[in-house]
Amino acid sequence: MENLIFALDIGTRSVTGIILKRENNMYRLVDYYMKEHHGRYMQDGQIHHVLEVSEVIHHVKETLEKKHGNLVKVCVAAAGRSLKTNTGVASRQINHTPITDEETIKHLELSAVNQAQEQLLTEFSGHEAQFYCVGYSVLHYKLDNEIIGSLIDQSGQVASVEIIATFLPKVVIESLLSALHRAGLELEALTLEPIAAIHVLIPESMRRLNVALVDIGAGTSDIAITNQGTVTAYGMVPNAGDEITEAISDHYLLDFPLAEQAKREVVNNGETVVHDILGFDTTITYADLVAHIEPAIESLASTIAEEIFRLNHVSPKAVMLIGGGSLTPEVNENTRGQIKFTDKPSCSQTT
Repeated sequence: MENLIFALDIGTRSVTGIILKRENNMYRLVDYYMKEHHGRYMQDGQIHHVLEVSEVIHHVKETLEKKHGNLVKVCVAAAGRSLKTNTGVASRQINHTPITDEETIKHLELSAVNQAQEQLLTEFSGHEAQFYCVGYSVLHYKLDNEIIGSLIDQSGQVASVEIIATFLPKVVIESLLSALHRAGLELEALTLEPIAAIHVLIPESMRRLNVALVDIGAGTSDIAITNQGTVTAYGMVPNAGDEITEAISDHYLLDFPLAEQAKREVVNNGETVVHDILGFDTTITYADLVAHIEPAIESLASTIAEEIFRLNHVSPKAVMLIGGGSLTPEVNENTRGQIKFTDKPSCSQTT
């Protein structure tokens, strides 16, 4: 396991495990394995049945262990159910004594995270809800109140950092930890799904552009916004692919697993034949499906667009749709229509 990293994406619909190997400053994908949940044991990114989810995690772990040896520690990306975000600032008097190590910078960042968490606790004082920090992004480093790319070896009076931190409720994190523990795994690192996605898809060189990255999963749609060279906001909506499946289930009188299967077959093959709960067979074409579940598609696109506007205040220059839910029929076109781009429409989708 030397230089190998084990990571899990514990999603509402499935669990995916990957093995990475660090090579110089890059990571190479060594192996991966995905297994779907047997039932709706997770909803909106929240584990509702710890035992069942832990069994799936254990199966993924065992499958990869057969090729790569014992797996004990794991890195996890969490869905953003009930996501809260806050900004924080921390400063340090350096009096023209340059900072020479990354550890000092990290300590300054964590001080800013601590300030953001204190602000959150103040906002929710009197409530029982508790929140854990699951990740943060640096908005700006500053030297004597002037934005600067790096504080290392810079000379000035005051060094400061401004961050945006993300928090999830205690119940979300502790149910995740319980599922991992039952599967024989120890949490090594935790981050938020949109934080992980944005590091892969929107490098720093592209972050001067005002772009919205939307990860549409089964239970949640997670959003990250970039502008002026940094990540400016994170958000989520508890509306994603499952709502589309439920609309198919309601219209065609199918149980949820059959509705999910029908959705995938129509998207992949253009049509499918379903057997409803009354015993009738129905052929569903792509056009029929879109017509019958159009309100659900529009609701998903509208909810995503509203959250983007809440975070960004104006229409972004582009929207990138990723995740399995981004394959929802016509969601790309509906999102483009809801955003109402001021410039040339730009809304792309990928998985």
